[in-house]
Amino acid sequence: MLDKLKADFDGIIELVNKAPAALQEMAFKMILERWFSENVAPNAALPPPLPAAPLGSGSPGAASGVPDAVKPFLTANAITTEILEKVFHPTGPGAQLLASTIPGNGKASKLVSLSLLLCVKQALESGNFACTLKELRELAVHYDCYDSPNFSKNLKANKSYYNPREKGADLELSGPGRKKAGEIIKAIAAGE
Repeated sequence: MLDKLKADFDGIIELVNKAPAALQEMAFKMILERWFSENVAPNAALPPPLPAAPLGSGSPGAASGVPDAVKPFLTANAITTEILEKVFHPTGPGAQLLASTIPGNGKASKLVSLSLLLCVKQALESGNFACTLKELRELAVHYDCYDSPNFSKNLKANKSYYNPREKGADLELSGPGRKKAGEIIKAIAAGE
């Protein structure tokens, strides 16, 4: 097999040199892979496959661990992988909110911002933009924005951010809620 490769090598190099300079390395790898697949017995050990080219990590919606249901949200809000990684880690299942403070003026505003971020966190986990009231209460205490007597009132005052729901039901983001969540994520990532 090595003798056949030596014999074919000049032809491979000639073919590679016909490709544009920026693509020659990729052309060489592809031609060699093809040569090996055609010239090596099926039961012989093949070299390991080349890794797939990574998605452009700076492009919106390119996060690899993100559920497909979340990618349109990222694209629509121009949230790149870099922005997302400044707010959540990892950017997929098991995501945790990294923010040390929640944006907003006063407890009510911070509670609503937190609810939107938790819905995005859940979407990174399952693809569903929702959060439980229990988790929201627990993290509101952590972020010092829990106002027990006004908890429901504050959410109702911003009901356009959530899909209609029964009393006591979990929150699910509406279109305006997703847009606002995107703004909050970008503000946190920018250090605002």
